Amino acid sequence: MGKKKKGSTDTSNGSGSNGNTGTSSSGDNGTTAIPTAAAASTDITSYSKFDFVPGDKIIVQEDFSQDAVGDFPAQWNTRSGAEVVTVSNRPGKWLSMKQDGSFYPEYINANFPDNFTLQMDVMATDGIASIAELTIGLLQAKDADARFDMGRAESSSSRMANFKLGLCPKSSGDGQIYYSSNLIGSQNKSDLPEFNVPRKNFVTVSIWRQKQRVRVYLDSNKTLDLPRALDAGAMMNALVFNAYAPDFDKEGGAFFVSNIRLAVGAPDTRNKLITEGKFTTHGILFDVNSDKIQAGSYGSLQDIANVLKENASVRVKIIGHTDADGDDKLNLDLSKGRADAVKEALTRTFGIDAARMETDGKGKTQPIDNNTTPAGKANNRRVEFIKL
Repeated sequence: MGKKKKGSTDTSNGSGSNGNTGTSSSGDNGTTAIPTAAAASTDITSYSKFDFVPGDKIIVQEDFSQDAVGDFPAQWNTRSGAEVVTVSNRPGKWLSMKQDGSFYPEYINANFPDNFTLQMDVMATDGIASIAELTIGLLQAKDADARFDMGRAESSSSRMANFKLGLCPKSSGDGQIYYSSNLIGSQNKSDLPEFNVPRKNFVTVSIWRQKQRVRVYLDSNKTLDLPRALDAGAMMNALVFNAYAPDFDKEGGAFFVSNIRLAVGAPDTRNKLITEGKFTTHGILFDVNSDKIQAGSYGSLQDIANVLKENASVRVKIIGHTDADGDDKLNLDLSKGRADAVKEALTRTFGIDAARMETDGKGKTQPIDNNTTPAGKANNRRVEFIKL
């Protein structure tokens, strides 16, 4: 990377809502105060250029829901310090990183396929240092020492597969990213309004690997599209976060991360719906306990709409599903409402004739995974399309 100076009922089906927020340092109760207003919902049409489609099967869904506020996550490792906190005006729990160090989930240790997607929500306080950087590293690492070594922003290797994205939300006053891989070396890009403290403290990061190609999105903006970032068969088996100098200026600087979702496989909407007669997506996301579709769902909705437009005689039933958390009837009603919302979006935004679509909801009654882990619950929260 760059040279540094020393120094309930059903939970949200996907990552959090997008919006602008500021933060201050954490209080004794583990809640981080947010001085700005609650995040406003983003209209789906604002993501009309967002072509990101998440992987077919969710293998990691990390929202820190199983960890106590004030503790370091039980299934993560570090040689520094960080803690789980709650954040005002943002749902769920977050990992707060105020110290220099590397942090990684130990349960991610098997090779990913060469087609996968990674999404997460990232925040920074208003007091984040101008030299601060949060590096997201996708690596091939044989052990803990390799993860700590390779996870550092300045560490590089031409021998082991790696892709790193460094977020510098206060650098040069306009926001900046550094990015690197074992093939392309270190590069940078400036003037990024999507994550530019204090004007915008929150961003959803989406990374999509397809063999050699790597695409990076900040909110709806396709920030990078690298056709030869990695060798086609290069395997990765680690996700490492590295915080550099978040509180260098001693003004309460901290990075936060949550709603980490790793999904594998290439969605094959056309073949599954038209040939096999059924297609399931985890890429249509909803606000917590709501049938309001999140703007980040645009790519998945567009993918489905394109198949329906190309096959004008096909009719489908849209079925909503939830996990098992909360009241059975509320989940059943919610699943039906979400199916109706998908139908409305396909009609209103993409011009699909409403007469071609029926809707239903099954609540928690047809799980496809366990309801005891965040990843299992995330797989159960889905929208199904059945060819009629």
